[in-house]
Order: sequence, then C-alpha cells, then structure tokens
Amino acid sequence: MSTTRRQRIRAATIAEIKEAALDQIASGGAASLSIRGVARAIGMSPAGLYRYYRGLHDLLTDLIADAYGDLADAVSEAAAQPGTHRQRLRAAMVAYRRWAVSQPHRFLLVFGTPVPGYAAPEGGETVEPVLRMGRAFFTVAVEAWRAGVLTPPARFREPETSEVELAEELAPGFPPEAVALLLGSWGHFHGLVTLELLGHLAWLYRDPEAFYLAEVDRILDGVLSDG
Repeated sequence: MSTTRRQRIRAATIAEIKEAALDQIASGGAASLSIRGVARAIGMSPAGLYRYYRGLHDLLTDLIADAYGDLADAVSEAAAQPGTHRQRLRAAMVAYRRWAVSQPHRFLLVFGTPVPGYAAPEGGETVEPVLRMGRAFFTVAVEAWRAGVLTPPARFREPETSEVELAEELAPGFPPEAVALLLGSWGHFHGLVTLELLGHLAWLYRDPEAFYLAEVDRILDGVLSDG
C-alpha cells in the first residue's frame, strides 16, 4: 500500500521523537523522560509534540511496545532455526541476552524499575509482543514434550488455576508442572541478564557471557533430554 507524503513525514517525525526519547532514557533512565525534554531535543515545541502523542504515557507505551516487539523478533527468529529442541531453546536464550546487552536502556525500560505513575494499558499494544516472545519459548517446549524429551518435574504443590488454563491453551494435556518449570527457567536466565546489566556480576566474572552460557546449559540439562 502506497503512502502519502503527509504520512511519510508523520512517520519520520514519530521516529525522530522516539529516537530522542530513547537517547534521553539511555542517559538518565526512564524516570527522566519528559515531553518538554524530547521536544527540545528535536527542535519542536511541546505543543507541537502533542500532535503526535497525547502525553508521556502514550509515548512510553509506544517505546515499550517497540522494545518488546524487537526482543520478541530476536527470540522468535533464534527459536525458529533448525536444530534439536535443546539447540533451539539455547539459541533463543542466547538471543535474549544478546539483545539486552546490545541495548540495555531498552531492556531496562521494559523490565527495570517501574516508571513512577505509568501503567501499561490493559489490552493495549504491549500485549501482543509479550505473548509473541513467550510463544517462542513455549512452542519449542511443547514440541519437546510431544517428542518425549521434556519431562515435567514431580508435583510438589497443587497447580494454580492459571497454570492449568495456560497449559491447556498451549496444548491439550500439556502438564501445568511444565508451565512452572519453564517460567522458573525464564526467571533464572532473565535474572542473570538483569544482574549483568546492573553491574552486579562484574565483581566476580570478567566474562559474564561465559558464565551465562554455562548457566543456560545447566538450565537445559534440567529441562530437556535431547542434545
């Protein structure tokens, strides 16, 4: 579909606004973001910027949706590569860290300290990319379970209703214990990435990537039985 000159100009201006906003976040954190500061950076009046975003809340939502979407793209592309279930999950976990390390301000915008006064709109544009990122991991896990190489842990508690519902949504008969296992695994490698970005591993590990990859292999040893 062709676009008009007006549409192209508007798209370019929105891209410029978002780039300036990300520069501001990279230098001072998400809490430092302001409409006035972004407008000043691109030579626009605050009133002019409001023609593109109704306020800071909408701009943050757009930036967060973009970040989630880019991370979901990186993870999904890695998980879709040919290989064993283990190789594909490992590639997705490596892609997760690689994306975060390459643009830590965007990763922390999504997963870091909440921005005071901001809450993502319920059912808004951040939902789809979040689901897409999770689907990249869960899809491979379901395939591994069907192939008999993912064995859920023994049940130590009654599953939550939400775990049962998600398991059935993923695949009929998929065990809710596997949902908890996968979420716990994500918490493990996500936590390591967050610690690295916040500088909490530097005192012990000169090569945090090597440490991360070893932990990824340890996680996968406890989840899958294929090579």
